[in-house]
Amino acid sequence: MPKILDLLVKAFLVLLPFSVFLSVFFSHKLGVPGANSAKELLLLLIAGTVAFGYWKNRRFPEFWAVEILISAYVLWMLLSTFVNGGSFGHYVYGGRYDFEFLFAFLVFKHALGFLPGRISEYVRIFLYSATAAIALGAFVRFVLHEEILLHFGFSPNLSNWKFGGSVPIYHGIDGANVRRFQGIFDGPNPAAFFMITYLGLLFHYFKSKKEELFGVSVWGLVVFGLILYTYSRSALVGMALGVGALLAVTARFVWKKHRKAAFVAIPFVAIFALAFYVKFEHSMDRIILREGSSKGHFERMVTGLERFRENPVFGEGLASAGPAYRYVVPMNEGESLYRGETKIKEDYYIPESWYVQQLVEWGAPAFAAFVSILGLIAWGLFRVSLPLFAAFVACGAMNLFLHSYESAYASLSLFAFSGLFYAVYQKTEAPSEAGRRSHA
Repeated sequence: MPKILDLLVKAFLVLLPFSVFLSVFFSHKLGVPGANSAKELLLLLIAGTVAFGYWKNRRFPEFWAVEILISAYVLWMLLSTFVNGGSFGHYVYGGRYDFEFLFAFLVFKHALGFLPGRISEYVRIFLYSATAAIALGAFVRFVLHEEILLHFGFSPNLSNWKFGGSVPIYHGIDGANVRRFQGIFDGPNPAAFFMITYLGLLFHYFKSKKEELFGVSVWGLVVFGLILYTYSRSALVGMALGVGALLAVTARFVWKKHRKAAFVAIPFVAIFALAFYVKFEHSMDRIILREGSSKGHFERMVTGLERFRENPVFGEGLASAGPAYRYVVPMNEGESLYRGETKIKEDYYIPESWYVQQLVEWGAPAFAAFVSILGLIAWGLFRVSLPLFAAFVACGAMNLFLHSYESAYASLSLFAFSGLFYAVYQKTEAPSEAGRRSHA
């Protein structure tokens, strides 16, 4: 059983970075039905194997605060949807978006006790695959150019995603002649989310390997440059908050132990920032400020808050806000995402913030539970992995302005490893745990 679980987990982690590319190729190029559900199938197989492990060992999973909160959160989702008369589609598609990543967190948290390898082994496997995916994406963007993706099923409908359609080869920005970096992922914002998670795991893995830390830091700066090239404002805000939180808790240690490395890193970051500013000095307002886009985001958030005020306790149920609504509310087939009636629906159903979405769907009680869940996970990561803690904070901050948790490959990557590390935290912190030892 441990060997089967080991193989399933490794296959899952290898697949995640390439899941968008493979699902687009098999679904839209070859027409294979259900190809985009491969990662969910693997996750279910992992969950079933973990459940079998508990059954075989005559054990019952321990329920800690995080399990209780997640269970209460999901039950409230189901109750809210029932109260609002939700259909079967509301449960299926709403659940897919709203708690799949929390399910992955619990599965991997409880998988740790059955896995034969140390966490570092699974981090290494993921880093190999993710590095290859990011490098391939950079090669596509800067050498081959995105048009080559047309041969693999990606869409020529630039910057304009259609429900049920393929992924555009790239996104641009209105009024600015730029191609936002997304590589072989499904958009610039999800790509930034994924790369932030990647950086957290990269620096966790190499933090104690001093002989390799310089080369890894240089590669980390390259990835940071790619994040800049996504032109994702939420990613910049998220990274600032994540790094700020990390520096706030490690400033004294960094000054004492890594002063030289810090002095070396600062000029590199400054050069990146200066080069970015020089290149886009005359179009900064169209690239960063984007007054029209910012206004639209704000107005949709206000609409979401107004909907919350109408149903502050139970909310409106699964798939009543956020990306899942498209599966349960009739769409105009073939119509561009931001035209006519479809735009009106998007403005109403998409509040441009995962947290406002929580308020709309579940009301204040579940929103409080969700924020508490994130707080507990962040605290556990803070205790066992500061780099992943910083990435978790950064990705959580991104969702103040986006629905980034909807990107399954990115959110599953973050929460699967968060589950593994949180299990280490509980083993370390549990007063009754005998023979404490770190798996990280």
